[in-house]
Amino acid sequence: MSRLQFAIAFTFVALAIVGVGLNRSDEKYSFLIGDCPYYAMTAESLLVDGDFEMSNQLAPGESGAEYARTLRTHVGFFAINPEGRPVPKHSAIMPILAIPFLAIFGWNGFLVFNVVQVGVLVYGIAVLAGNTPTARLLALVGYLASPILFLTYNFSPDVFGAALVVWTYIAAARERWITCGLLAGLAVWAKVYLAAIILPVGLLVVLGGWRAVARAVAAAAIAMAPMLLLNALLYGGPLVTGYDRDAHVLEDGTLGTINHYGMFNQPFFVGFSRLLFHPELGAVWTAPPWVLWPVGAWVLWRSGQKWLAVAICSGVIVNFLIFACYDHWNATVGGNRFLLPAFALGYAVQGPLWERVRTRIEADRAAKRNEMPQTSA
Repeated sequence: MSRLQFAIAFTFVALAIVGVGLNRSDEKYSFLIGDCPYYAMTAESLLVDGDFEMSNQLAPGESGAEYARTLRTHVGFFAINPEGRPVPKHSAIMPILAIPFLAIFGWNGFLVFNVVQVGVLVYGIAVLAGNTPTARLLALVGYLASPILFLTYNFSPDVFGAALVVWTYIAAARERWITCGLLAGLAVWAKVYLAAIILPVGLLVVLGGWRAVARAVAAAAIAMAPMLLLNALLYGGPLVTGYDRDAHVLEDGTLGTINHYGMFNQPFFVGFSRLLFHPELGAVWTAPPWVLWPVGAWVLWRSGQKWLAVAICSGVIVNFLIFACYDHWNATVGGNRFLLPAFALGYAVQGPLWERVRTRIEADRAAKRNEMPQTSA
């Protein structure tokens, strides 16, 4: 599959998914579900109000008991700053990048942004898989046979984070250490837990020598600096996030905080089994070809890229370990959005496997042609 064929096929599928989504609902902006509207509100607040204060978006024009009553409907989706005002709970990097799309297309711009980032993620899978015609076909299969497909009609922070993870691995595999560090820092800014999933990339960086480590670390620090500054401004400290100040409304109408990071209490083996085998959200059922990733990793190891195989496998496993104990592991539809990095990496590691299958099939066909008796004129 050529790059042009890949682009045409992806565009056709993505537009078809968007068209189906638009036709299935009469509700305006029906692609904004779950916490997606709150990412959109952050972008709107920055563009219209020029600040991160969310009162105008959450409860416009309200005060007193009415204000508190309205905020209760948004509990779990916003945070409280030290002054007691509502601010974004979620990372601001995706809303910041989406501002030009909002300015040009209005709120439909969030859907345009999402289609673009899905394309970046799917192409990243192809590149990490080897950037061959077979790898591009594999990436499209991964797109069609994973929750990424459903999330095309969305404004997904999970797609955004997974794309950053995949391209971080690509930069490390290509020994582009500054780019690797920048992308790693942005991934941590997008979702703090992604730090653990990109940590195995450090193995590749270390193998590149001390200069590689210095460049990657410096670049990551530069990329994370805005996040640390925003954390200090919004939540009271550079290492405090919106999840540390998750909002709830008290009986008297005042605002209090809870720590979202305390919501990892599910028994490990129960949660791990659910992530794999749940009938609606399990990885085995929502991304069947993905289960071949251990075979793909073995072939990648045998091809001479053993440390890349180790890094990718570690990323997949860490993603599962993080969410096996998460109380809200099923706060998703159409497949488990929390496992998008694992899906993307698990498909990408299969690149050499399917290239070997293609080569074997072509060799067998050539051998059969050579064995065919030649007819005389």
